[in-house]
Amino acid sequence: MSAPDKRRRNNRPSKYRPRTDAQKQRRKALWEARADDRVVHQNQGLEDRLKVRLGELETALRELGRGGVHGRRHTRPLEDIADDAERLSVLKARVERLEALWSIDRRRRETRGKIIIGGALLAELIDEVSAGERALLTTILDVLDRRVDAVRDRLTVNDLLGHAPLPLRPGARLDESAADALRAAAEDIPDFDAMAHEAMADEPLLQPSDVDPDYADLDDVWRRQA
Repeated sequence: MSAPDKRRRNNRPSKYRPRTDAQKQRRKALWEARADDRVVHQNQGLEDRLKVRLGELETALRELGRGGVHGRRHTRPLEDIADDAERLSVLKARVERLEALWSIDRRRRETRGKIIIGGALLAELIDEVSAGERALLTTILDVLDRRVDAVRDRLTVNDLLGHAPLPLRPGARLDESAADALRAAAEDIPDFDAMAHEAMADEPLLQPSDVDPDYADLDDVWRRQA
């Protein structure tokens, strides 16, 4: 079976009569008349989704020992708010508030988890070093050497681990001083001022007369200062 010719099919006349101007006006008037109904329907769908999210956030926060929004003394139940617009506005504000609380609690949990893990590893490291074992110390130093780049962070680690054999810069000597490491690290930073001057040098010099012809008498002064 041969494939149909799309260009021939698309160019053939339609069997339906085109709408008249009167029909188009009636269709437009009907669309505009139903605008309020569409808004109500959209708001109802949004309100339902916000209620579901509010319930999820309240449950999650209660499991963390935090009361939901309805635990506040001056909070009105949503069912007591008759005005649709006000109820939707209040619901949005409550969901935004609980989203913020949930985000704050999540960051706090992450920070606390990092502190717990770091403290446990440090305590285990101290016990092993005290017992004369260095396997964990070697592993941790290898991780730190690959993961920590800043000189100041490596200084902090060295102080915390009792001057462990960790160079202050990746690949540097162990006996490198803090001043030399900081100086060398600063030399690795690009000279942003030089980069800006080089970029500006490629641009044509803008003269005062280019801004306004009345300032043409300032071109010579501007050129000398540049």
